[in-house]
Amino acid sequence: MTRPGELKLKHLFQPGQIGKYKTKNMVKYGACCVSNYNTRDGYITPRELARMRVIAATDCGIITNQGAYPDPLGEGKSYFRQVAIFDDKFLPQFETIAQYIHDGGAVAIQQILHAGRYGGIDLGYCVQPSVVPQTLPHFRPPRELTKEQIKAVVQQHADAAKRAIRAGFDGTEVTSFMGYLLANFNSRFTNQRTDEYGGSLVNRGRFMRELIDAIKQATPEHPLVIRLNGAELMDRWGGNSEDDCFELMQQAVDCGVDMISVTVGWQEAPESSIGRDVPPGHWNYLSAKAKKLFPNTLITFGNRLPDPRMADECIRDGVFDYWEV
Repeated sequence: MTRPGELKLKHLFQPGQIGKYKTKNMVKYGACCVSNYNTRDGYITPRELARMRVIAATDCGIITNQGAYPDPLGEGKSYFRQVAIFDDKFLPQFETIAQYIHDGGAVAIQQILHAGRYGGIDLGYCVQPSVVPQTLPHFRPPRELTKEQIKAVVQQHADAAKRAIRAGFDGTEVTSFMGYLLANFNSRFTNQRTDEYGGSLVNRGRFMRELIDAIKQATPEHPLVIRLNGAELMDRWGGNSEDDCFELMQQAVDCGVDMISVTVGWQEAPESSIGRDVPPGHWNYLSAKAKKLFPNTLITFGNRLPDPRMADECIRDGVFDYWEV
């Protein structure tokens, strides 16, 4: 049966495809951590499962589960009750969520979130490419990752991706949203290394490329989504320009990512990306640029875009492929 919204928003409700998986519409539920229902040691509670069951019934084409940290030390852990995926003991809870999402008819994506500069919430430190002091007082003092530790982090992401697929998810997502570890390596603000992981854009993007390659090798039949800044808004701190951001997207495309989720800003950015003073559609030019530059890669976007009618028009006009909500 055709529902009224499908007639009014025909572009938004047309079928799509990511990798080998068909989607019933062009709406992607973005990974977000809006609850504190998990336990302090990384387990999902029945209350959180109930919340996810509601999310799974929203009829989105793609649903991304909240970001899970991939390392046993918790260096990637961004908040006290973040869910974990560094061990097989966590698999049953992810199996339940994947089943809920599939029962609702959506493609299930699991986000892997290492918070980097914003992590180590249970520790007395955080890890990042270089020792760059925090600009916000509530984050932990930084330690620089060694090359051996970088390789370990890459492997932890690959192992986490394999666990997600074993749990029944269709694909995975890695994120540099808001200034997490991936963004820390990409950005000239937080990456001041002088080895092969720092300096030029090619070197700063090396960690990202190794991460993508490792996950693609670990889960070759499953789509990989990457969240990347279209704009950091970190000019005050000497961050990346928009041109830098799109050159990094090109590197991700060259590595074979299936979808780019274009994001805006860091937690430390002095400029708000979603405040009331930012008009709806203000950042659409970033996704439009990404779609023009990378026509063969799926683009998803939703920053300061609350109106489904506007989203429908954006899909019609080729601004992006999927509306991220």
